[in-house]
Amino acid sequence: MPVKRLRLLPIALVPAVVLGLAACSGSGSTDSSATPSASSSATASAITSCPKPGKASATIDVSGDFGGKTAPTVTFSKGIKATPPQATTVTKGSGAALKNGDYTQVAYSVYQASDAKKLGTVGFDQGNAQVLSVGGSGFGALLACSHVGDRIAAVGASSALGFNTGGNIVVVADVIAQTPTKSTGAAQTQNPDLPTVKDKSDGEPEITIPDTTAPTKTTAEVIKQGDGDEIAEGDTALVQYKGVLYDGGKEFDSSWSKGAPTTFTIAEGSLIKGFVTGLVGQKVGSQVMIVVTPEDGYGATPREGSGIPKNATLVFVVDILAKG
Repeated sequence: MPVKRLRLLPIALVPAVVLGLAACSGSGSTDSSATPSASSSATASAITSCPKPGKASATIDVSGDFGGKTAPTVTFSKGIKATPPQATTVTKGSGAALKNGDYTQVAYSVYQASDAKKLGTVGFDQGNAQVLSVGGSGFGALLACSHVGDRIAAVGASSALGFNTGGNIVVVADVIAQTPTKSTGAAQTQNPDLPTVKDKSDGEPEITIPDTTAPTKTTAEVIKQGDGDEIAEGDTALVQYKGVLYDGGKEFDSSWSKGAPTTFTIAEGSLIKGFVTGLVGQKVGSQVMIVVTPEDGYGATPREGSGIPKNATLVFVVDILAKG
């Protein structure tokens, strides 16, 4: 609930239906129709199991560095199609096998099969690789039978592959890395005058409020130090988070309780000021505790039913999993 008016921003990270979140811009140079769809109703015919290789997918020629800064060169015969979809592993990776419920970073390019027109690219030379959920239907189902390091060439109806472009499409995807669901950073010494954090076995933080007056200025403390890219204002970030009241420690919101990470655009106007202040400049892989003053939080106007009193000091613990 770090968002203003308790409104979740659209998410650009999840093409599978498992989280039911909508796609948004900002993670690459793509036509909106070339982004995997997150709506199960929009992809009623989407595949639910791994597409097999076939004659059509085998004819897709791909060259270029895996996960490179330049999108691969992709050639195929115009009018190529496959029903059901086909997928060939062009390059087999040596990384972990992905399974339902995992998250993975993927760079991909999408082409209209009828005329070989490139519809868009995410990652490579166009922004960051996209963090996608594994499993469910559509593109998530394809990822569920892949390994980190795989380069995959797929062809089939766009709806079956989880896209909303219409017609048959060709997708070439590099499975760059597996994304953790909790902080992987190195533990840091905690200030006993601030709320302290101890993780459960699954990574969910337990927050202990000290018997001291709340800080009068929004204060962030790194609980675990990551070594990934820094978060800049305006970035999207995949996070786990938990929010409690400084007064009494009662939880009012948590991605852990909802069962899945979520994505925010780290910018004032989208999030409360204290959340942005605490995360800008922090590194992916870190766990950050943020004490947010009422002035930088919801002040005297929290939404009715939010569980947040007027003029409450809030405590968030945020695991920064990936930058989108």
